[in-house]
Amino acid sequence: HNRIVSLMGMAFISGAVIASAAEFKNLFNGKDLSGWKGDLSYWSVKDGVIFGETTPEHPTGGTFLVWDGGEVADFEITLKARYEGNNSGLQYRSVIANAERFTVNGYQADLHPSHDFFGMMYHQGEGRGIVAKRFEQVEVDDKGQKKVVKTFGDKSIKWDASEWNELRVVAVGNRLIHQINGITTVYVTDNH
Repeated sequence: HNRIVSLMGMAFISGAVIASAAEFKNLFNGKDLSGWKGDLSYWSVKDGVIFGETTPEHPTGGTFLVWDGGEVADFEITLKARYEGNNSGLQYRSVIANAERFTVNGYQADLHPSHDFFGMMYHQGEGRGIVAKRFEQVEVDDKGQKKVVKTFGDKSIKWDASEWNELRVVAVGNRLIHQINGITTVYVTDNH
């Protein structure tokens, strides 16, 4: 499940970079959606950033913009994002569930209006839902049961979703880390 890096919701994305071993690769050229696929009635490039928008007249049940540049194994990705409305996020280690609607199943570094969920890990599809809330270290056993090992961090931190926030995801084997503006928000070991 290492094929897809995707973006969802109404978002502005700038400077997506992915690293595998010591090699960094820019995923977005700042001009157009070359190397990406998705429903272009939602996705475009404006002022050098990836822009996704839903409206009351053009809603979505969760369509994604999918990076189509190959497969990755262990990786690190860093990007800046801001959004307005319900939520947005970065989907990774995912598979396409519906190729016509560009829906996916897999991990999501969720950017959510509730501060308890900003930077959390959500598992899109397959009925898993929230894997780890913000500032939780979670272990998932081989049967899919999750256990919060510990909580950490300063829960008073509040990020403004309408401002640029740096999102970093590190995925090494079954260890998955999300960071917002350099602060670790979740650390998950998934044995399922």
